[in-house]
Parts: sequence; C-alpha cells; structure tokens
Amino acid sequence: MEHETVIICKDGTVNSFLSCLVAAANKKKAGEDVCVVFMDEALAALADKKFRWSEGLQPHAETIKKETESRKIPSEPEGLVKMAKDAGVPLYANLGWAKILAIAESLPEGLEPLELKDFLEGLSKAKHVITM
Repeated sequence: MEHETVIICKDGTVNSFLSCLVAAANKKKAGEDVCVVFMDEALAALADKKFRWSEGLQPHAETIKKETESRKIPSEPEGLVKMAKDAGVPLYANLGWAKILAIAESLPEGLEPLELKDFLEGLSKAKHVITM
C-alpha cells in the first residue's frame, strides 16, 4: 500500500464513515492519491452491519441524514463505502484487526486485505495520515 494520503477509519459511527469516506472521495475526485484503511471498531461495524452515531450527534441524526441525502451523499455507511469505491478510492481492511475479529476469511464487500507490515510501511511513506 503506497498512497500520498492515508485516511484511517477506526470508529464504528455513521459520522466517522461520513467524514472519512466523503473526504476520501472528494480528494480522489480532485486528482489526489488517497486510500482509506478500516480497522478495529469500524471494521467490526462493517462486518456486523451495526452502526451507531456518536453520542453528541445522536440528537441530530435525522437532520444530518436529510441534509446529506439532499446533497446526493449516501447517509448509510454501506452506501458511503460504495460511493468511495465508485470514485476510485482504494479501501483496505487491516488484516491484523480482521484476524482479531475472526473475519479475515470473509471481509466486508469492497475491502482489500492489507497485511500489518504493508500497512506500517505505507504509513511511513505517506505524506499525510488522517484519522477521523
């Protein structure tokens, strides 16, 4: 994995998926070399198809959903993953976490496996590493 910008999605919240994947898709559309790596809670949420909102945003969930949909942005994590993939953003599953979660043999759709050594090497070569 060698990309200029690596966005790490680690939280299993809808708002984290929204932030990470919209940012990645927009950077890709602007011609930037960007990827997203899913790990820990985000990877578990994708595998289990169970997502939540951050506590502080829970009261605003319906407003956010309506606003994103009015902007033609998916409001559900699976739709956001598809949107980023369709924009050409490489999406990776951190295999260290996939093994810990016992999902390495059945990764969520659209995610490429990423060995820990390749992840660490990619982080050291990236110009920007972003966690949202």
